[in-house]
Amino acid sequence: MKKLLCNVLVGLFLPSAAFAADAAEHDGSFLGLLVPLIAVAMGILAMLWWFKRGKALSGNGPLKVVQAVAVGTRERVVVLDAQGRRLVIGVTPGKIELLAELHATDETTKTG
Repeated sequence: MKKLLCNVLVGLFLPSAAFAADAAEHDGSFLGLLVPLIAVAMGILAMLWWFKRGKALSGNGPLKVVQAVAVGTRERVVVLDAQGRRLVIGVTPGKIELLAELHATDETTKTG
């Protein structure tokens, strides 16, 4: 009991010292902690990579986000493909508004 209380008090002030003292008693516990920790970290990194690529949110539905551009801290201009129509919408925290509808001639026009 005294050793447990000592480890708790040391753990509050010097967490690495308490872990080292506890690891000395249990030789295999460090490896037992390390393997699941690495597995969880790899799982989180894989999920972040999956979300970044947009695979988790994209589907075969009628709406496709072509491009989104931030124009403020919480405001965006988004170009959508919606059932053959290309829409430009403005998105704010309080409102979503149609800014323009692009036609086939608008998409192929080159500027410069």
